[in-house]
Amino acid sequence: MAELRIRVELQRASKGVEMLKLVELADQAQKLFKAVAEDVGLGAPEGVWVAEDFYNQGVGFNSSYKFTDVDPEQVAQYLHAIDTLSRLNSQTGWRADGVKPQTVVHFARLARVARDGETVRLGFLDDDDIVREWRPLEKPQAEAIIEHYEAAVEYRGMLQGRIHSLYKEVNPPYFTLRDFASSELIRCEFKPSEWAALHKALARKDGVVVVAGWVRAKRLDRSVEVMRVDRIKDVAPLDRDELSSFFGSAPGWTGDMTTDEFIDVVRRSDGED
Repeated sequence: MAELRIRVELQRASKGVEMLKLVELADQAQKLFKAVAEDVGLGAPEGVWVAEDFYNQGVGFNSSYKFTDVDPEQVAQYLHAIDTLSRLNSQTGWRADGVKPQTVVHFARLARVARDGETVRLGFLDDDDIVREWRPLEKPQAEAIIEHYEAAVEYRGMLQGRIHSLYKEVNPPYFTLRDFASSELIRCEFKPSEWAALHKALARKDGVVVVAGWVRAKRLDRSVEVMRVDRIKDVAPLDRDELSSFFGSAPGWTGDMTTDEFIDVVRRSDGED
């Protein structure tokens, strides 16, 4: 069997490191290493990342994947994924084949541990524990990745749930919807023209509504921040076939989205994928 080891180093001119920064460095490194392991199929529950062989110029240590077996091909795949992450740029769209967006963000957050005059870098070790290649994690690159994935995206969509609270004395007025897909409370802003439909929906205790409009969500995980509602309809809870039938009876509700796209994007966490 092979060994999977990567050196983690915070380069800095001074000796030693603040304890809180050491904790942050180890925490972010472990999150990145675990995420990459899952992406390349090394998600064994018994696998543990162990820091060893510390040295004290700035701070550095070897991170070894222990208590589970890995073969040379898995090690090569893992190191290739780390190498790919280190080469991301705007031309690649800050994306890497075989690596989840959340893993890319973990990579960027590790790089952000560094402050002015510091650099986080990862080293690929040979059999004698000598670094054969360094992969610096550049701070500007990390900031661009974070900005890209934390940006909001907008798309035409639908939500199904129950109205939780109504706030009519604000501008714009809005209600919160307990979304069936995520169980989250979603802020839904609406126009005065939707008062009649909203009143009808509120008339039934525990009534279910389907709302359509423009959704603003986080790019990284598609979690919804707010919906600008332009259609409200009170309905019984809908299954997949009923949703398809409902869409067909109300052309234009989903904009450019098909029924399957809506179900995959908006109801993805409802146990149906």
